[in-house]
Amino acid sequence: MPSTEATTGSGAGLQARLTAVTRLICTFAVALILLLPLPVLYEVIADQLDQPPTWVFETTGYAIIMIAFVASGYGLSTGHHFKVDLLARRFPWMAVPLAVLSGLLEAAFGLILLIAGSMQAYGALEQDMRSDTLLAVPLFWPMLAFPIGGLAILLQGIAHVLKLRSGD
Repeated sequence: MPSTEATTGSGAGLQARLTAVTRLICTFAVALILLLPLPVLYEVIADQLDQPPTWVFETTGYAIIMIAFVASGYGLSTGHHFKVDLLARRFPWMAVPLAVLSGLLEAAFGLILLIAGSMQAYGALEQDMRSDTLLAVPLFWPMLAFPIGGLAILLQGIAHVLKLRSGD
């Protein structure tokens, strides 16, 4: 017969692993953040040489979108996001049920974003959709931001619920 401590520990362990996965996904965003100044620097230098590149604005825009979505799960794990806790402060006995509801809604939103984003990206791949610019970037690549971000939000929502259930 498993002890309560063992049961709680497994939930906490799973919660920690899910949070670790969202942080791992976020490392992709960190890599993009570190690389983002390079094309901008190239554009500044090329503009000074009267050879302005046509690709920098579009690709950095896609990178910024990818950063925002991919890092969203990590933002939820750290609490550095917009949240309203008016009810929880006013009625402290509602804090835990509201936090569970919040985690469930995060997970539901992440699942919706994962499914809808996957369908959108797959449709762009299947139809060979490209941007209406000189680069004609296959839109499948920037659209991957949606399902990846949805996965990170889903995992972190589940981690929040598990954290509350384990009593942390």
